[in-house]
Amino acid sequence: MSEYPLTEEQIKFYEANGYVKLENVLALDQVEELRKGLELAAQDRKRRDKAAGPLQDANYEKVFLQMVNLWEFYPQIKDYVFNKRVAEIARRLSRSQHVRLWHDHALIKRPQDSSATAWHQDLPYWPMKQATALSCWMALDDVTVENGCMHFIPGSHKLGRLGAIDLINPQDLFKLSPAAEKQKLEAVPVPLKAGSCTFHNGLTFHCAGSNKTDRPRRAMVTIYMPAGITYTKVPHIVGDRANLKEGEELRGDLFPILAQG
Repeated sequence: MSEYPLTEEQIKFYEANGYVKLENVLALDQVEELRKGLELAAQDRKRRDKAAGPLQDANYEKVFLQMVNLWEFYPQIKDYVFNKRVAEIARRLSRSQHVRLWHDHALIKRPQDSSATAWHQDLPYWPMKQATALSCWMALDDVTVENGCMHFIPGSHKLGRLGAIDLINPQDLFKLSPAAEKQKLEAVPVPLKAGSCTFHNGLTFHCAGSNKTDRPRRAMVTIYMPAGITYTKVPHIVGDRANLKEGEELRGDLFPILAQG
């Protein structure tokens, strides 16, 4: 597909609000290929869980089943992660010379038996000094309020980095920020058609409801790092593999450049 027709108005909306919704970024045949890769990953996960026991706490899996860095094992997912059309959007939204991959992760909310994802920021979980990393949340199914679409607080990325939230026994994110408590913050639900997506900054407050339908809600998230992001030694399954020193730029084979201006 050709380059996505991202406008300056959409970039400014992202900068002001900390998120942006983009329609029809992937064609339906691309979505179907990504679903096939995700299904293979989910089947492999079930086999591993059966043999060795679940990798995640059962209560955590009610929030979502999460699988990280699938691009290393599944060709369909690697093709998507290296999709320049999507990565170029991230580069332009961040106004960066290039963007690198931090990691991908699949998020699946089970039908009926699921929990809401609490309000949180992403950046407190990442070993990054700078606050410019951004995520693409790509819908692989039509996503609605009923099956757990994303909600954002516009402008909340300007409130700064707060603490990480325990997604099983969540704290109240808003009480961690005096500025958030004083402001009238209104959540915006963002339904999506399959193949459409949102991008959001790592500091933007976001959550997702439970899946009340009889079908799984599948999403593929890719996290992009603009140029110059450095490592902070916050424990993380991906960062720990890189053997980086504190203050060193996140770069190398684990974090390939996906788009360059």
